[in-house]
Amino acid sequence: MKNMIVTTLATAALALSCAAAETEVSRTSSVPGSMEEFINWNLDHGVCGTWSDVGVTEAMWVGIPAGLKVTTTQNTWYDVASGQLFNSHHMETEDGRVISTGSNIMTWDGERNAVISSGSGFDMGKPYNGTSVLLGMTDDTLTWEYTEHSQGETTVYENVMTYTGMNTRSNSVKVKGSDGKPWVSESTRANPCMSMLADSGLAGTWEKTLPDGSMTRQVVSWVADEHVLKYERFFKVVGGDWKSDSLFVWYWDPAHDHVATLYLDAHGTVIHGQVDSITRRGGAVTIVATHEGSRFGGLTMSTQATQVITDKTITTTFQDMSLDGIRHQMSWSETAQTIDRVN
Repeated sequence: MKNMIVTTLATAALALSCAAAETEVSRTSSVPGSMEEFINWNLDHGVCGTWSDVGVTEAMWVGIPAGLKVTTTQNTWYDVASGQLFNSHHMETEDGRVISTGSNIMTWDGERNAVISSGSGFDMGKPYNGTSVLLGMTDDTLTWEYTEHSQGETTVYENVMTYTGMNTRSNSVKVKGSDGKPWVSESTRANPCMSMLADSGLAGTWEKTLPDGSMTRQVVSWVADEHVLKYERFFKVVGGDWKSDSLFVWYWDPAHDHVATLYLDAHGTVIHGQVDSITRRGGAVTIVATHEGSRFGGLTMSTQATQVITDKTITTTFQDMSLDGIRHQMSWSETAQTIDRVN
C-alpha cells in the first residue's frame, strides 16, 4: 500500500500498458527541477481529491496475507503555505477489517535535488514506516523507489503510477529485483454527484406542448466525464426552430459537501441552489432543492422546488416563491408543471 498510496497522484490523458509499467524508468522520463515543477505537474493533472479501488491483496507487503478482497480509499491534498503534498490511505476488507492505514508527506530534498516522500502507518495493526525517491516523471507517469521497514524487515519496491484518464489511474508495484508480476490496481476519482443522481432517471429528453402550440424541450445529460448533470432547455414557437434559452447544471460542491446547482438563462438570470433531499419510493424519485439568485434586472428570487421523476414524467412544483424576500406568485409557479419523456 504505502508508496502505492503515496504515489496515487493526479490524472492524464494517455495510458501505459502493464508491460511498460514493469520496465525500468524510460529514457524519455526526467526528474523535476524543483518542488514547484512537481507540484504544478500534479495540480495540472487533478491531484487533489478522493480516489478508490477494489482489488485482491497480493503476497507483497510484510504481514498482509494474499487473497483478501479490499477497498482502498485515498485522499490527497496540497498545502499552499508549506508547498507540500499530503496523502492518506485506508484499506478495508469486505467484513470491515482495516488491514492498512497511514499517511505520508511529499517534499523537496535540496541535497539530492529530488522529490522525496516519508510515511508511516499500520498494517494489520503493526507499525511500518518508509521513504521514497522520485526516479522519473513523464507526461503521464510517476516512477518511485520505495524502501519500507515493517516488523523487522526492510523491503525495496518499484512503483509506477500511470494516469489513464481524467478520473482514472493505474498503479503497478513490485518488489525490486523480483521475477514476479507486479500488482496492478485501477483507481477512480470519487464522483458523489453521479453516485447520488445516477439512478434518478433524469437523463434523457423531455418535451411539453403548450396550449398555444409552442413546445419546450429539456435535454438532460451527464457531461464533464460524468461529473456534471446538465439540463439544457429549448423553446420552439409554432412554425419556428428550436432555440436554446436556459442552462441548468448540477455538480458536487466539496466545500459545502452537497450537490449544488446553477441556473442561467437568456434574460441574464443567475441562480444558485443546493439539493436538500433525495428520496425513492414506489418507483419514483423525489428531489427537493433550494434556490436563490438574481433575476429580472437584479431582483433576488428565492424558492424551494420539488421534482418527482418517474419513468415517463418529471413533475415540478415550487414552494414559497419570493422576490426580494417577499412572497410573490409568478405566472408559472403556483401549479404543478409536468414534462414527458420522449426517449
